[in-house]
Amino acid sequence: MTAFSGADSDVFESALALAELILPNIDLQLQKGVHPRVGALDVMPFVLLEGNEEQLIADTVRWAEEFSSRFDLPVHLYEKAARPGMESRLPYLRGQFGPVEKQPDFAGQPNLRWGTSIVGVRDFLLAANINLSTPDVRVARLLAKEIRTLRENGVPAFAGVRALGFPLASRSMSQLSLNFTLPNQTRFDDVYEFVSSRSGELGLRHLETELIGVIRQADAAKARHLKFESSQLVD
Repeated sequence: MTAFSGADSDVFESALALAELILPNIDLQLQKGVHPRVGALDVMPFVLLEGNEEQLIADTVRWAEEFSSRFDLPVHLYEKAARPGMESRLPYLRGQFGPVEKQPDFAGQPNLRWGTSIVGVRDFLLAANINLSTPDVRVARLLAKEIRTLRENGVPAFAGVRALGFPLASRSMSQLSLNFTLPNQTRFDDVYEFVSSRSGELGLRHLETELIGVIRQADAAKARHLKFESSQLVD
């Protein structure tokens, strides 16, 4: 995962340059992984830090069209950039809940090497993993289900928290993958402490944490248990 920020024009230009750099080195037919994905550049979210959101949405749609044309790839628009009345939710566009019924907003040729890309505008979210000291993925999936149930039951500490469990076979571990979609309301530490409270019963000796992407100063104060580098901290 790559994250960067700056003036709108610089970010859009850098995003295309990044695609030019990485796509020739990726072939989905050869590379394996356990996380859901539909493309080499799977999802490209643009997040407003300051300025006009409607302008950002319009610029993002133009970027998506240029990206699709340059690389001849199908592109779906998602979240705030989605067309009115069209499917906007990332898991549905990835096909995690069945076949994708929506046609691409910008249609290139179906590409076995690079797949499809999903581009849009969304609010800031916090992405993090808790790696569990067991290769039994059923433990990670059980914890993910419990977190989703707490969210669906309206427990405030779990509001907007998405959770999935994956195997990490190469490390003899399993992974609890977390997205905090309402980071202004929730704390990473609350979720970590819930998982830690279940560790003894589930036979977990230790937990590892890792940040995916970046974290804001305000969120870092609520994530004492989350490991990250200083370069991942943003204002």
